[in-house]
Amino acid sequence: MNLLDVIAKAKADKATTLDLSQQNIRILPQELFELTQLEELNLDRNMLVEIPDDIGKLKNLKKLSISENDLMELPEAIGELTKLEHLYLGYNSLSELPDTVGKLTKLQNVNIAKNQLLDLTNEVGKWVNVTKLSLHDNMLSEIPATLGKLKKLKKLYLDNNDLSSIPAALGHLESLEILMVSGNSLGAIPSEFSNLKKLKELVLDANQLATLPESLAECDSLETISVIENPLEVGIPRVLQDKKGLNIDQ
Repeated sequence: MNLLDVIAKAKADKATTLDLSQQNIRILPQELFELTQLEELNLDRNMLVEIPDDIGKLKNLKKLSISENDLMELPEAIGELTKLEHLYLGYNSLSELPDTVGKLTKLQNVNIAKNQLLDLTNEVGKWVNVTKLSLHDNMLSEIPATLGKLKKLKKLYLDNNDLSSIPAALGHLESLEILMVSGNSLGAIPSEFSNLKKLKELVLDANQLATLPESLAECDSLETISVIENPLEVGIPRVLQDKKGLNIDQ
């Protein structure tokens, strides 16, 4: 079946899921956006350079995956997909996100890893239901403080960016269990991280850290800190070295 036949069949069947991955698609046909009943759409591993504004017509989408394409930008209309819970955009060429992503307040899992993001809109602070956020392997030089509003966030991946600092507001991520920030240029960790009472794993390899804040000893759940390939001129505070149940890799 060719692409239009597949779409026609999905329409006739009133399908709620459609897998169009690995179809060498360069341009999405108009007929796709008539499938307003769709809840899951997979467009992974195609040759898409852009997503038309008509994507906003698929208002019942809960899961949208467009990984491994050639996307340079997202349309503002992405914000119309207010039922979205899972958004996968890894391995593209996105340099920014439209502010309209702030409307996607039901998101739970977001992957924008392996892109060319230079900055993040403050609107991501409205993703209050997100539990996992993957932003690793981008070109981010800063993280908006609004990220600290994601009270349900459990896993945050920021490895391999261009971060020289982390906002103290991330200390408000009360559900955070895993924080990966390896391969950046961090000179210090905010003392406010002491508020991360559920944090289990903190990976800070390949940064520019001279030491760690003593206040990390107050992270009750912390099991592992990794600071391999850091200068650590000042060393690791004794209170951390002596903390029971804490393993420090250096």
